[in-house]
Order: sequence, then structure tokens, then C-alpha cells
Amino acid sequence: MWKDKAALRQKMKALRASAADRAARDAKIFDHFFSLPQAERADKFFIYLSFGSEADTRGIISELLKRKKQVFLPRVEGKDMVFVRYTGQALQKSAFGMEEPAGEGLKEGADVIVLPMLAADGQLHRLGYGGGYYDRFLSEESGAARIGICYDFQRTDEPFAEEHDIPADVLVTDKGIFLREETEEKECRH
Repeated sequence: MWKDKAALRQKMKALRASAADRAARDAKIFDHFFSLPQAERADKFFIYLSFGSEADTRGIISELLKRKKQVFLPRVEGKDMVFVRYTGQALQKSAFGMEEPAGEGLKEGADVIVLPMLAADGQLHRLGYGGGYYDRFLSEESGAARIGICYDFQRTDEPFAEEHDIPADVLVTDKGIFLREETEEKECRH
């Protein structure tokens, strides 16, 4: 088990930053994401705006808007995170350097929450950046499908989750789609 989450974060950031053929990987993630029944059926998506070397969500957001879905992007407010309706308006830089929307924020009501993941274990627990924003948000939000997105090389066999961590229901990578209900990591599709 990874005792030092900071070391795992550094390792995954370095792997991600040095990844080759990102555009091809992102295209596969896009295709896998839109093959999910949740992408077709759901109407209200809370989704992060990719930043730095994260797997691209901008193409997914654009496609969701084309499909007339409601898209909400995160904004940090103190120690909490809210999601604000996004329709293509200008965004502003946060203190962390990420783009965030202005407007009224919501903490609930999503059909799907798309999660950024620095790493995912076999039970689809996510390793985030260490601020706890998604952990706090997920502890309050219930009922929404939780879909994690990352590159396949960000999956690890070594557990790192703590008791309070809330796993994703589905993980989408460039290699396939993985469901949490399965005890062993098996590719479900593609």
C-alpha cells in the first residue's frame, strides 16, 4: 500500500507530463466516454475543466453542449467546491491558476459527476491533488453517477485509499471502461 500519497502524486504527475501521443489517448477517452449509457441518458453533468497535463475534458464538454446537455464546471469557494452552469461564457482564473465560471453555484443535483484522477486503484478510488475538495463534495452529493477519467497508465494495483474515500462508479481511460462492481480489474468494453 502507498503510505506516501505525496510520492504517488509526484510519480503520476511525472508520468502524465511525459506521456506521448496525448491527442490519440484523449480521442479514445472521448469515444469511450460517449459510449457510456450515462452519457446518453443523463442531462446534468458536473465536470472538471482539464488543466495542465490532465486527460482532456474540453472536447467532452464541447460535445455535451452540442448534445444540449446541462454542463456545470467547478469553482472553489473557501474550503468547499460548487458547480456553476457553463454555456460557453468567459472564465476567470482562480488563485490556483485554473479557469472557473462566475455565477450561482450548486452543490447537488447532478446526474453525472466527472472526476479528475491522478491515480485510480482496482476499486476505482481516486487519488486527487490533496486539497480534499472532491472528497468533501462527494461526501455531500448522493445519487449521481461518479465517472473518473484518466490515462490508463495512471491505474495502479497498489491500494492507497483511506476509509473516508469515495470511489468512482466507472473509470474511463484510453484503454477502456472499468466498472467498480468488478472485484478484479477487467476491461468491460473496447
